[in-house]
Amino acid sequence: MKQTALKIAPPKKLRMSVKLRTAIDLRVTKGLTIKDACIEAGMSEAGFHKAMKRPAVRDHLQEVRLRFITEVDASKAIYKARAFEVAADLMENAESETIKMRAIEFLANEGKTANSVNVHVDARQGGYEYVRPGQQLVEIRSDDEEDDS
Repeated sequence: MKQTALKIAPPKKLRMSVKLRTAIDLRVTKGLTIKDACIEAGMSEAGFHKAMKRPAVRDHLQEVRLRFITEVDASKAIYKARAFEVAADLMENAESETIKMRAIEFLANEGKTANSVNVHVDARQGGYEYVRPGQQLVEIRSDDEEDDS
């Protein structure tokens, strides 16, 4: 019995113009609008939108996004490592005690800054009222408060 080998065709190479690839790269890496990316790449917006209807082009866009995010994450890790090196140097060598303490806090918090906002509303006083610029503040008193005055 004669065996025949099945030949599987390689996936078709994505045919995409240089202008479209450039527009996609500009859109993702520079955050340009579609209009601005198309102008800079030298193509029409209609051509961009027409190309985006093709699944292969949408897949390419997704690949560019994922590659960009990966590169940004890698850069972020490098800068974070450098920040820790500088903070450690400041902690050990700074002349100012304040700078040393800030470096210690930075290292102790693993680079995270405390961005908490505390808001206190005393419900016994009736809460708070936001007065827009240009508005007048109107104070409302209960009958009990009027008797006290």
